Amino acid sequence: MHDGPGDAPVESIHSAAASAHISHAVIATYAAAAAIEVAGVHAIAGGQPGGVDPDRVPKGVRISSDGDAVGLELHLVTEWGASIPTVAGQVTSHVRDYLVSMIELEPSSVAVVIDDVAPPAS
Repeated sequence: MHDGPGDAPVESIHSAAASAHISHAVIATYAAAAAIEVAGVHAIAGGQPGGVDPDRVPKGVRISSDGDAVGLELHLVTEWGASIPTVAGQVTSHVRDYLVSMIELEPSSVAVVIDDVAPPAS
């Protein structure tokens, strides 16, 4: 599947604003970085608490694309005692705003899946 003109990588999105292709790995890394900034998020599922390793694509972020439409699915671990509906809503909003500001990408959907809750702090 090609998302733009020419011989672009299969898993990339064409950004008209940047006249470039942006890989799914970059989109996933930005989405993960935005998600962990939200209060109540402990980690991206399958990742390290409180951070994103820029050298590795976050396993808890899935990207789907159909033409210009990009969907995200973020699998998260929340902090003990955090309101899950509140965290999910804030993550959705913050990830959308972050992607627009960083790469001028407005996702068609942002789904938040809470895979786990971190144990209470000792």
